[in-house]
Amino acid sequence: MNKNSGCRHYCRYSSGAARFYQLRSGHALTGQYLKWTKNRPSARCEWCRYQCQSRDHLLKSCPEWKTQRKVMWEKVKKETGRWKSRWKIRDLFAGPRCSQAILDFLASTQVGRRVPTSEEEEEDVQSEASEWELREREERDEERRLRDAAMGEEAERLLFFPLPFLSASTGNEDMGDET
Repeated sequence: MNKNSGCRHYCRYSSGAARFYQLRSGHALTGQYLKWTKNRPSARCEWCRYQCQSRDHLLKSCPEWKTQRKVMWEKVKKETGRWKSRWKIRDLFAGPRCSQAILDFLASTQVGRRVPTSEEEEEDVQSEASEWELREREERDEERRLRDAAMGEEAERLLFFPLPFLSASTGNEDMGDET
């Protein structure tokens, strides 16, 4: 087994896992939640304009994610033998056999993420860097800052190193006077 394969698996699902638990707890960035927190004037679905963007809507009927949702529900049916009409969303998130199907769905969609405004979309087009690349760049910058700070402390220590001929002694002890 490749030592990095676990990291790739984690990195692939890390943001999906966060969205999974946010959706599970009802605190994901859905229209329903954002309206409840007063961060949006309506609960309307940003992708299909349906009147209420809820967990149920996103995982069962939003036309934007039809293809990805079909794959997810086929995996759920294969694992559990139950089709989507037999599931309540809270039970779907509680079922451990469904977790992988939901994580795969979240990895392939924008469900649970903030829908960017037109200005943010332009910025996204201009910036091709992924979240992973940005995190890597920030880590390298932090390492460089720490290294530079350590080098600065070392240089300062060397600059102000007390030299024997500049010491405050009388000189009789160090000179070996034979008087």
